Amino acid sequence: MASNDDRQLADDTHPQLVNCQKCSAEFDWQEEQCPECGWDKSEWIENGRYGLGDQRDWS
Repeated sequence: MASNDDRQLADDTHPQLVNCQKCSAEFDWQEEQCPECGWDKSEWIENGRYGLGDQRDWS
């Protein structure tokens, strides 16, 4: 069995392992949801990571 560092996906790309923003479980970023808690990354992406996509004028 291959080690975690040697894993490859069917399309011959390596998984991009990240920590879930909700529960901190490690999961493959190519997946849409965290397998542990179901956190959906699409809302986080749409809001511009940590709310940085908010274009309000704070002055």
